[in-house]
Amino acid sequence: MKPKQDKTHRPLLWVTVCFGGGILLGSHVPVPVPIAYGLAVICIILSFLSFHKPRGFFVFLFISFVFLGVVHLRTCKILPSQHISQIARFYYGAPVLLEGVVVSDVEQRQRGNASRREPAGCKTTFRLEVKRLKGKSGWQKSRGEVLVDLFRGENIFYGDYLAIEGKLHKPFNFFADNKFSYRDYLDRKGIKYILSVKKQGRVEILGKNRAGPFKWYVIRFKHRLNAILADHFTGVEKGIMEGFLLGDRYNIPQHINELFQKAGVVHILAISGFNVGIVAYVIFLFLKIFPLGRRGHYILTILILIVYAVLTGGQPPVVRATIMAVVFLAGFILEREPESINTLSCAALLILFLNPSNLFDVGFQLSFVSVLAIIVFYPKCASVFARFDGKTSSKNKAVAAGMSVLRYIGQSFVLSFCAYGGVAVMVAYYFEFVTPVAILANLVVIPLSSLIVVLGLGVLLTGLALPAVTFLFADCIRVLLALMVKFVFWCVQIPGAYFRVASFPAWVMIVYYLFIMGILWLLRRKRHTDRHLAEKTILFS
Repeated sequence: MKPKQDKTHRPLLWVTVCFGGGILLGSHVPVPVPIAYGLAVICIILSFLSFHKPRGFFVFLFISFVFLGVVHLRTCKILPSQHISQIARFYYGAPVLLEGVVVSDVEQRQRGNASRREPAGCKTTFRLEVKRLKGKSGWQKSRGEVLVDLFRGENIFYGDYLAIEGKLHKPFNFFADNKFSYRDYLDRKGIKYILSVKKQGRVEILGKNRAGPFKWYVIRFKHRLNAILADHFTGVEKGIMEGFLLGDRYNIPQHINELFQKAGVVHILAISGFNVGIVAYVIFLFLKIFPLGRRGHYILTILILIVYAVLTGGQPPVVRATIMAVVFLAGFILEREPESINTLSCAALLILFLNPSNLFDVGFQLSFVSVLAIIVFYPKCASVFARFDGKTSSKNKAVAAGMSVLRYIGQSFVLSFCAYGGVAVMVAYYFEFVTPVAILANLVVIPLSSLIVVLGLGVLLTGLALPAVTFLFADCIRVLLALMVKFVFWCVQIPGAYFRVASFPAWVMIVYYLFIMGILWLLRRKRHTDRHLAEKTILFS
């Protein structure tokens, strides 16, 4: 009898790679949309003509996704003639009056630096959906969004219809090496211009509640949660908790950001896929107390996660993690065993379909590469620790417990090492920073931050329903926060914990990942060869 082959099908991986390759091609080569679209149609026709030849069918089908990626990127970059970015160039740097609706939460941040003797002040920031514009030629209709920087405090809220006067300019690029661009970051959000309004600039509220009611309720609920955190935390603690739970990082002091960056754990300070995973797990456990059935629990978890993503302002890391969680949970709803790489590829494909410019976002690249590295390498490395399971069963309980703890520490170290190894070169390329201590720091910081997130959810829930006991969660969080910051500080003091590297070209990073892919291909080929020899041995024995 022929042994059953362990064959894993991952069609979405190749679809995503080809679609992403098309987006990359379209960003560097000016391929006209009609030509790319025509080539995609031809490849699809050829794939169906080669239906009875699987290799030809898949080759032409995957090539069609390359051209579809080009078409999608080019189509998304086409803007109507009335778009604000098409009109703003005629008023660049000149005073202009806009009318529009506030379509984001309004943030008020403190400005100024006492050490530099700069005057303190307040800056109000929000996104404005433009309806019409008044320039030298009078009023004209417009559309699209601009980011408004109002250099004073103002009682403006989501849904307000404003008349606001200022100067339009393109976002500044804060990094000279062009590896990270604030302008590109805003462009991926659909914002190409900033409206700067001076302290004495005209701001007039012409109407209220002109935006969707759902988001209005979500923002109002977020303000309530912010108030709960403000009641129980102050200063650094409040800033970190807002970053952990609500995605607001602007209240985290600069020295804390730098400290965590040197330790390679700065991603912990902002809400990310890690936080969303913990939130999803806690939500699912909470819903288990209700008799809704398994599918009901999964569906409600998905809905709450979507609301949570909106609650945090729809930040890219949260949206990415939410899509990944939704795809993963949808597999359970459909009663299909999820394949990790296929699920990850499906999430990446959806994100690129929603916005092809996400491919060039550093956060998108880091998050997916780190998760992919864990999926590919961790099972192979962690299998070493599985050998100890049978050896500890016959020993006394104390020895077995000790071995379990050591095994857990070893598995955690391997997990951290896999994630770090997957993105180390990418981090060095983009940020010119290497943090070997991150492998050690993550062993403690990740469990501590998990507890803080869980207890933070307890603060928010009890603050809404039972304020009298909220202090119990808050006191525990203060202790854990102090412990986490002290441990990170200790890690940074280790010799060689972090160091800067000279800038290097992108091809070095590409060669690094091609080398890893080559090793994986050789290992897979060797495994298939060994399996084939085993089959022959069984057949002739």
